[in-house]
Amino acid sequence: MADSEAVVAQTSSATAFTAAGYPPVYNDTNSDASGAAATKNVEDLTATGATTTMEDSNISFGATELTNYIADGSDLGASHHVAGTNSSLEASDKLSVGNSTSTGVAENGIISDDTHGSNVIHELFDGSALSDEEERLWSIVRANSLDFNAWIALIEETEKMSEGNILKIRKVYDAFLVEFPLCYGYWKKYADHEARLGSMDKVVEVYERAVQGVTYSVDMWLHYCIFAISTYGDPETIRRLFERGLAYVGTDYLSFPLWDKYIEYEYTQQDWSRVALLYTRVLENPNQQLDRYFEGFKELVANRPLSELRTGEEAAAAALENSENGGQEVEGENLPNAVEQSSKPVSASLKDAEELEKYIAVREEMYKKAKEFDSKIIGFETAIRRPYFHVRPLSGVELENWHNYLHFIEGVGDLSKVVKLYERCLIACANYPEYWIRYVRCMEASGSMDLAENALARATQVFVKV
Repeated sequence: MADSEAVVAQTSSATAFTAAGYPPVYNDTNSDASGAAATKNVEDLTATGATTTMEDSNISFGATELTNYIADGSDLGASHHVAGTNSSLEASDKLSVGNSTSTGVAENGIISDDTHGSNVIHELFDGSALSDEEERLWSIVRANSLDFNAWIALIEETEKMSEGNILKIRKVYDAFLVEFPLCYGYWKKYADHEARLGSMDKVVEVYERAVQGVTYSVDMWLHYCIFAISTYGDPETIRRLFERGLAYVGTDYLSFPLWDKYIEYEYTQQDWSRVALLYTRVLENPNQQLDRYFEGFKELVANRPLSELRTGEEAAAAALENSENGGQEVEGENLPNAVEQSSKPVSASLKDAEELEKYIAVREEMYKKAKEFDSKIIGFETAIRRPYFHVRPLSGVELENWHNYLHFIEGVGDLSKVVKLYERCLIACANYPEYWIRYVRCMEASGSMDLAENALARATQVFVKV
């Protein structure tokens, strides 16, 4: 990218998130996995085949019924954009460093072209010999592209036999991630291989495909932003990437690792108004670390003058207000010059204290509103034990919790919240047609036909195809 400054250091291994003074990713009582453990679980070799039925559900559709649903004449031709849902990557700037053409998948898993499509598994390896085990495993996945265990074994065998052959590594990752685009841990491993053997342009290309393949993954955006911080010297380039990620996952209940990293970055820049603004934004919505953010905001205010915390717009508004109020003199009041001069510092001090109190009060009110909504959803959030994708079936209790949570959010009447919760749900429940059908019907009912069409395409082309 023209406005970015490349640095010599390249990231070539997974970087665990541990911000100074902050807890590690998902180290909490509401989740059964830390950040590292979550990645390990996604890569768990004991996974079984994909499931496409759900016993404990209020809706009883299977993969065939989902395909038939398209043939029933549903009008999905109309295009309808819903403001605030961020339903396309055009909602915010892309980090387009070098040749970062995104191919293979579009937002949250839909196939956009076949450059990296399933036909990859039928291609030859340009003179690179395959081991007997690679041949055996490739034959298995050619016969059954949904055999998750065979894919994992094939990836491991390829990495072992072709440690320095980026072409073979690309082939296996491209083919696997078309079938399982929500496996964010493998996108990260792919990017690490490119950093080690390829070029920075290729690393960015993989990350761009990754955030389209699993758009609503906090961890995927976090990995991408960590890479950007380590690679690009231009703060605006890095900030644009953070903002892209937050547009999708900033209101996720477990989005705190990304917010933490962004706040940590602005601390390193010593841009206190940006730090204060980030705290203000994160206090608007419930999240698992809301109390910690409010305490962090109060600590920031206690240690920095208000003049450093206000944005330019806030400072201008305060100056205008002070100017208007300062021009109003009390009629008939004529203070002696000495008394007038001595009272000015006291008046200014009182005014500063009042402005600071007002500044804090506005954010405290936001925090209280977020806490009130938090009390309504905490039960649903606590019951989500596996927020990431895996082919292993989910428990009936957790599946029912997703239905109940969706029902509650649908009743709130905020379409943006509804869309984002469905997208979160369909990471964990991607192999269950019931949720795709529910999403489609919900979007149809709201008039969001483009979102309905997008969900149908993803379901039938990637996740529950028959």
